[in-house]
Amino acid sequence: MILIVGAFVLLAVAIALAVYRTRDTAQVTRTGIAGRIPSGPWLLVVGALALVGLSFGFREIPAGFVGVVSQFGRIQPTELAPGLHWVPPIINQVTNVDTRVRAINVEGYTAASREQQDLFMNLTLNYHVDPDRASDILQELGTDFEARIVMPRFLDIPKSVTDDYGTTQVLNARDEIRSTAEDLLAAELEPYGFVVDGINLENFGYSVEYNAAIEQRQIAEQEVQRQQQILAQQRIQAEQAVVRAEGEAAARIEEARGEAEANRLLSESLNPILLQWQAIQRLQDNINIALVPSDGGLILDVGNLPLASPEPEPTPAP
Repeated sequence: MILIVGAFVLLAVAIALAVYRTRDTAQVTRTGIAGRIPSGPWLLVVGALALVGLSFGFREIPAGFVGVVSQFGRIQPTELAPGLHWVPPIINQVTNVDTRVRAINVEGYTAASREQQDLFMNLTLNYHVDPDRASDILQELGTDFEARIVMPRFLDIPKSVTDDYGTTQVLNARDEIRSTAEDLLAAELEPYGFVVDGINLENFGYSVEYNAAIEQRQIAEQEVQRQQQILAQQRIQAEQAVVRAEGEAAARIEEARGEAEANRLLSESLNPILLQWQAIQRLQDNINIALVPSDGGLILDVGNLPLASPEPEPTPAP
């Protein structure tokens, strides 16, 4: 834009000089007197050159940038907002500082857990320069502030956070780790004039050896669970057998108790006459002789005993 303004100014000066030179030549020809060129055109030239010089003082600051002015190498404290500004040329220089969000990507970042187990992830830092601190940043850090300040602190913060977590806790605590890292990094960079917009943790994982160990442990845990299920099933079956045996024993006890009570009642109701009667009732029809205890008395079937023929009574004499 500055070159365009300068070109238009030079073109205007050239046209003005041509007009004045033509007019002066016509006056000399008409009067016949050779005179020098009037001083008016020279003043116009000087004015035009001054305008050209002043035009080089215009500075356009693009959107997303601020301008930092240095006068004879000394940084001025006031930043130039986006837009068109005029800065005295020659003695001043303007440096545009990008205040848009910047991204730093780190792939294959390595950290460690509390047990010093390797952790692998991809990191992304989003940050931007505070527009009101751009002059301080250039004054204290220069233009390579990202390599000198931002990157070293960004690479150090996540490691200091993961050291506080156990290996088995890291995966489930990613959001907490990210939030803590953002707060710590913001506290580190804010005094220098940088604003942390966010940190992303991606592709979080362990080493190949640790993943294999986890897989083996999971297999072992599954086997333990299977054995525990088998043991629980066997325990249930054993308890069922105990309950069944106790039930059967209780049934037998009740049965024996019933028999004992029946025997008691039976023994109380027995007497010798009843016993003989039951013995007679049990004899078969074709049994003629029966042996009984010596003290039990003799039982005879009277109907089957032969009876003696009665003696005939004497016949009276005639």
